[in-house]
Amino acid sequence: MVHGPCGIINPNAPCMKDGECSKQFPKAFREETEENVNGYPVYKRRCTEPVRAGKHYIDNRWIVPYNPWLSKKYNAHINVEVCASVKSVKYLYKYVYKGHDAASITLKNDDSVNHDEILNFLDGRYVSAPEVMWRLSEFSRSDKSHTVIRLAVHLPEQQAIFLKERQENEAVERASIKDTTLTAWFKLNLIDEEAHEYYYADIPQYYVFDKPSTKWQKRQRGGQQVIGRMPVVSVQDSERFYLRMLLLRKTGVISFNDLKTIDGTLCETFQESCKVLGLLDGDQHWHDTLLIAARMQLPSYLRILFAIICGFGEVENIPDLWTQHKQSLSEDFVHRYSEETGPFYALAELNELLKSYDLNLRKVNLLSVDLQCDLFRLSYDAMEEQSKANANIEKLNSEQRYAVYKVLHAIYEYQTDTPKCFFLDGPAGTGKTFVYSLLHAVRGKGDQGIAVASTGIAATLLSGGRTAHSIFKIPLTLNATSTCNLKPNTSEAKILLDAKVIVWDEAPMTYVHAFLAVDRLLKDLTKCDEPFGGKIILLGGDFRQVLQVILRGSRSLTVSSCIKKHRLCSDFFVMKLTENMRAFDSEKEFASSLLHVGEGESGEKIQLPPFCYPEIQDPVQQLFSDIDFKTVTPEELVGRAILTVTNDLSMQINNRVLECMPGNEVIYESIDNIVSNDPQDQLAYTEEFLNSLTPTGMPPHKLRLKPGAIIMLLRNLASSKCLCNGTRLIVIQLQKNVIVAKKISADNNNESYLIPRIPLIPSDSNIPFQFKRKQFPIRLAFSMTINKAQGQTFDKIRLDLTKPVFSHGQFYVGLSRVRSFDSVTVVSPNSEIYNCVYREIL
Repeated sequence: MVHGPCGIINPNAPCMKDGECSKQFPKAFREETEENVNGYPVYKRRCTEPVRAGKHYIDNRWIVPYNPWLSKKYNAHINVEVCASVKSVKYLYKYVYKGHDAASITLKNDDSVNHDEILNFLDGRYVSAPEVMWRLSEFSRSDKSHTVIRLAVHLPEQQAIFLKERQENEAVERASIKDTTLTAWFKLNLIDEEAHEYYYADIPQYYVFDKPSTKWQKRQRGGQQVIGRMPVVSVQDSERFYLRMLLLRKTGVISFNDLKTIDGTLCETFQESCKVLGLLDGDQHWHDTLLIAARMQLPSYLRILFAIICGFGEVENIPDLWTQHKQSLSEDFVHRYSEETGPFYALAELNELLKSYDLNLRKVNLLSVDLQCDLFRLSYDAMEEQSKANANIEKLNSEQRYAVYKVLHAIYEYQTDTPKCFFLDGPAGTGKTFVYSLLHAVRGKGDQGIAVASTGIAATLLSGGRTAHSIFKIPLTLNATSTCNLKPNTSEAKILLDAKVIVWDEAPMTYVHAFLAVDRLLKDLTKCDEPFGGKIILLGGDFRQVLQVILRGSRSLTVSSCIKKHRLCSDFFVMKLTENMRAFDSEKEFASSLLHVGEGESGEKIQLPPFCYPEIQDPVQQLFSDIDFKTVTPEELVGRAILTVTNDLSMQINNRVLECMPGNEVIYESIDNIVSNDPQDQLAYTEEFLNSLTPTGMPPHKLRLKPGAIIMLLRNLASSKCLCNGTRLIVIQLQKNVIVAKKISADNNNESYLIPRIPLIPSDSNIPFQFKRKQFPIRLAFSMTINKAQGQTFDKIRLDLTKPVFSHGQFYVGLSRVRSFDSVTVVSPNSEIYNCVYREIL
């Protein structure tokens, strides 16, 4: 790397000042490197023979400090200096903090204007580094990918008029005989039935607006790159705002009056039409929901629906809702008791159902009742529970029996050296659920045992299971100092105090701050400083499975947020289950391979049996190729699922499977609005933009369903009835305001439940604003993400790994949803599967 002899080669070079090189080349020969206080070191330069370079002779005095390896790596000249002084270090910080380059232009205005716009632009032109790279890569700096057609939105006879001065009458007359894009759409729907399939905003994709004739004409070609856009209307311009809302939802409209007609009734205003459609806040939607539900379901299921509405529905007047529907809600109790006392029993049951939402009759302004009976009290028959305990204990192997007796000994024969906190660790198939049968033994002695789980779907697998958040009132947003929202001297607190044991399943999925909050709660309730207030607690789970999700969390942050890496873990006595309880040899071989996956290395290539890689690449065709959708029953579909890594892919597959199913498709469109009191936010975030979003854990804007479809709940609607987040159901009926569905269960329980449309606010903090979506809290569940499938069991699955796994335990969880390799097929690029395991958590 040679610094050219500036004074000889180029006297006008930038580094030349007063005929000398500003970089002080050529340097003097030196035998040793010396430190320079005011700059860079003076490097060692041996005296060498000059080398001819063109007309000049160059020796070691012209060599710039460099690193041959860096020069070869980056194929560039790189000046390497040692930062050996404060001045040289400051030189680096100057470039970090000096800010971006800028150009200053001064325009002087004398008596005459002498402004060369082109020259001033060239003088002041600054090309930033990103723009330089964009130009070097030959990317288009300005381009129009789509043609945007502006669509008029106006009230009757209030379209925009363009006129010249003193020609007002002519302009009005001209406008009266010409159609706008809106009125022309009305006329198009009169003569073209095909146009009835499209919304107003979608018309430009299929029709062209001819300005001379002011008519929509069928497009012959090229509508894919055309977008129709309605102008944003402020909510303060109310009638026009509601007109725009209707245009987003109605097709085949032939007039403004037709737009205001709902179910054959002409409304006076567009606002009233929106209200009848349920697009505005108000209780009419809930009245209509209960009226429809009363025609289909028994009063007991209506009361569950009423509790869900109170818990999620943002009802303005709950007492009025109860008064108007009291007869249908308490009809069974009226027949059992009397017309006077029946409603009180209905209210008492409602009070129990409302506890799942941290509510009671007093909080919702209903009449409080105090019926001293066991009808609504969670209780267990001691003889029956003891019988279940004895039956389960006979099935236990030695490891399971040791764990059960160890916990029971701590409960009933406690000694000073006996631990009180236990952790049951075991991979899939080792029978952790059998160990939890100790709850039957505790309840068989007449004592109370609490069963909780980190997820709703896991809680449904436990006897009397509830989610940990609902039992302990753990806040959704957690930090190191979070506390549970459970007050002493309440019935919920008394249940915790009376409990002999607390069983907590799927503990690895829980954020460690949740355990710390529960630890503080139990210490406060029991007035005891021992871990968890001295309560016997059994945590269970498998650290090979997916851990808690930390938004934008790194690997180290995810690991550190797990209880295993916290000081609290030292208080637990660990019991391990290693013996696999699979019935057949093939299943045991599968379990052994599964264990290898769960305890493998990140980046390790996993080899599965050749028959796990299907020739058919299409996921729907491959999984359902042996099923005739014309005659298939929902029960034949529930045992199959396509598991994906991302939500987007799972939703695409779900819609494809739905298209194959027989029956008429029903589309439920959500009502989205921004959560803000600022009218300007309504203009910044249009309804069409909000409709296009589908955050994690939210239903889509357009929910497509058919009777017999498999769906999954996205909220804990009624934990006491096992209607939890992740619960799968089969659609029975599709009504306007309510969906009837039955649970998928092994005991052939055909009980059906009513799912209402409720307001949902996404918890995804990646979105810089809050919006509310009013939609049924469900998604299709023919396909789901691997994370969402945790806790589910299937007869046959298809693992779609076209996008590789990216989190600890994902591949392990995907495989463990079945019992053998015969039940799983995998698709991945080039048939290569790379594992992802955080070994430090094991």
